[in-house]
Amino acid sequence: MTEKLNQLIRILDLDISPKQRLKMVLDDEFAVSVDQNEFLQIAPAYLGLKISPRSPFFVKFRQLVMDAYPTSRGLKEDELGRKLHLFRSYLDLFYLNYIHQYPGQNDFQRLLNFAHRQKIQLDYETASNYHNRTRNGACYPHNMKVQLMRNSWRLRNNPARMVEFIINIDRGEFISEWNTYKLTENGEVDSDLTHYSIEELGEVANTESFNYGIPHGGYYVYPRFQRTHQFLDVQQPRDNLVRQRAKKIYRAPKGYHNGGQFADLIKSGGVKDAKAWQRIPHDFRAEVYQSFVKHLVSSGMPNWGINYYLSSTMRYRQYSVI
Repeated sequence: MTEKLNQLIRILDLDISPKQRLKMVLDDEFAVSVDQNEFLQIAPAYLGLKISPRSPFFVKFRQLVMDAYPTSRGLKEDELGRKLHLFRSYLDLFYLNYIHQYPGQNDFQRLLNFAHRQKIQLDYETASNYHNRTRNGACYPHNMKVQLMRNSWRLRNNPARMVEFIINIDRGEFISEWNTYKLTENGEVDSDLTHYSIEELGEVANTESFNYGIPHGGYYVYPRFQRTHQFLDVQQPRDNLVRQRAKKIYRAPKGYHNGGQFADLIKSGGVKDAKAWQRIPHDFRAEVYQSFVKHLVSSGMPNWGINYYLSSTMRYRQYSVI
């Protein structure tokens, strides 16, 4: 697969228009097609492709998308844009495949080992409510969002908060649509939504999503990039029918800033936040979480994560991590 990756990068570096290069990658290299269920299929041989999140392929591909779709219409501009939106899930798959081969007791530990070896910082600051969708509401978040890289000042090929992982806080395992999808006899993804139970659709609803634009997170974003996330990632073309169904069943909670009861547990504390939450007994978590949200609403203070709150609250200090 190394030669495949090299070929992809050669195409991205060609001296032709951004859209021409993107089309070559999708059509000529991955042989993409949109099936009857609006699911983007690629050549089955490449479902096992492993690409490091640090590979220049991702930043170059992202830059071409930003160059090709600079207006407020984003990827809704044409059919290529829609295919690029649907192709986002395969970009996720390629870097998930890579991290899965890393040593570690669980996915989170594998990601931490990768970040340590690569000497990069992870970003825990971006809101995760769209990855904590539920059917009937939930007492507290179960998943956290981790993005890399944390920040970048590059004006071209900027990698900031491009790759993201959704991780179950207790188990440390990735939450991903790729944990749910089945394959047909010919090796393609089974896109028939009747073949998936409501329970199986949960990870499809809460899956990670590669960012073509640059999310703000907790960091400064250059003016030229400030609307890219909104135009390229938030204002999406249509999803495939499986994901459309999943998002209708599983709804995102409303944040406490907007009158809801959702607050991220994992923020600036990162790993410490996760460890602190894991120390709280399950039958006590609802009480702690409700107190946490009430504090954020009444105090007006920024959310620095559950560990900061625990360490500054006498009643719960025993669960904090130093």
